[in-house]
Amino acid sequence: MRRVLVDTNVLVSFLTDRDRGQQERAEELLASAADGKLELMVHQSVVFELAYVLLNLYGTSPAEVRGILVALTMLPGVRLIDELSWSEVLRIWPETFPDLADAALAAAYRDVHADAIATFDKKFIRRLNRAGLQPAW
Repeated sequence: MRRVLVDTNVLVSFLTDRDRGQQERAEELLASAADGKLELMVHQSVVFELAYVLLNLYGTSPAEVRGILVALTMLPGVRLIDELSWSEVLRIWPETFPDLADAALAAAYRDVHADAIATFDKKFIRRLNRAGLQPAW
């Protein structure tokens, strides 16, 4: 089964109306996980970043964010992960991946043997390609 690590921006697009095209792609990804076509891995750093974005940029209440996070953890085909090699993060940050959160996802990709990273961040996609890591799209 294909294992896809998800970036925060995919979940934000899924939960908001900020970009309808991205929202549809995120919905397809989550539906594929629910149908057993892939395992969608959500790193704990993504959970923290998602909560921060919803609370501080979208004005979502803490109770609503908790409900969203509970629902996310219960979605079929979704697995929360916490594996992270800090030595790998610090090896690739900031030279290969200038954003620390992106470096953490890239390191987790290797740690959990993911097949791809789902992200809408074009700069991150270019850096993934240069590092020999597979973007989902």
